[in-house]
Amino acid sequence: MRRAAAWVAVRSQFEDVGVCESDFSTRSSDGNKVTTAHVSDREVGRLLSDLPSAHGARAVQDGRAWKRRLFDPAKRARRAMRVVRHIRFVYFAHVDDDSLYGDYHHELVTAEVLMDRLLAARAAGMRAVHPQLHGEVEERVFSRPQRGSFMQVTPEYIRWYGRDGLRRGEPMVREELAIELMGEYGYSYSDALDIATNNSGALARVDQAWLTARAKTPIYCRPLHATEFHRLACAIEGAYHVPQNDANVANANSDIARRAASVLGTIMDEFVEPPFQTPVLADAFAEFHRAHLLRVAHARLAGLQPMPVTGVLGWFSAKRARIYAEVQARLAAR
Repeated sequence: MRRAAAWVAVRSQFEDVGVCESDFSTRSSDGNKVTTAHVSDREVGRLLSDLPSAHGARAVQDGRAWKRRLFDPAKRARRAMRVVRHIRFVYFAHVDDDSLYGDYHHELVTAEVLMDRLLAARAAGMRAVHPQLHGEVEERVFSRPQRGSFMQVTPEYIRWYGRDGLRRGEPMVREELAIELMGEYGYSYSDALDIATNNSGALARVDQAWLTARAKTPIYCRPLHATEFHRLACAIEGAYHVPQNDANVANANSDIARRAASVLGTIMDEFVEPPFQTPVLADAFAEFHRAHLLRVAHARLAGLQPMPVTGVLGWFSAKRARIYAEVQARLAAR
């Protein structure tokens, strides 16, 4: 009853935001809840299911064959299992690789490869993009400094080496380093955490765990850190600006680039400023990103997403997750 009352109180805030059918995709036909990892699967599927091409083959297909494919149970099952969709651009034919078109094709390949990795990581249940962790941060996590490079015991030294001088199997995370500094120097936890943050390269536990999992993931489904994410955004922007040659190619790739920008907005569960300079792509990203964050808040407020609600700590964890989702949605709606 309390959850229902809370939802009635906030539902009016989400009535006019264009919540799509994916909000209710976690409910079965008999009203029982079915938990899902993502609330925007149908949105991404709709964006990628009918990508344009330069040949117009989709527009002239036989209607009877289309109906047979639609209502064939075996084909429907295979479509349901086809979780990872791909973005594929249209390439110019018979062009010199050293010309302007060669550079343009390079941007298309970059966008396709990084989008494949992003969508595969998302389908595998991983956090597909970490917009705060850049490539140099990852290098510092896996590049152990030599013991002799430290002239004195510093927080960075303690992060990599123990009191006996033996190197640690993995560098300490920020929370562990703060506790170590408390025991070594008698700091309060807040002071020790501030020193660990500002005087070492220690990362938060969740961030280091994400980088460790990313390093162990095969390259074809490895999630993107911030550097790769911005490289993907630049490649999509390059794909949008098609060299003037074939109108069919230009129209197809411009549409595909807009959809790719929209997909980026639908897979990020925290607010991110649009990474595009082109207004059309920035608007597409912002629109779908705002709608996605509102769907996440909608699902958590309605209790559609699984939350740990056992015990007092579980209740606070669930409440914090819902408040975080609301804050992210409000940031996107500014």
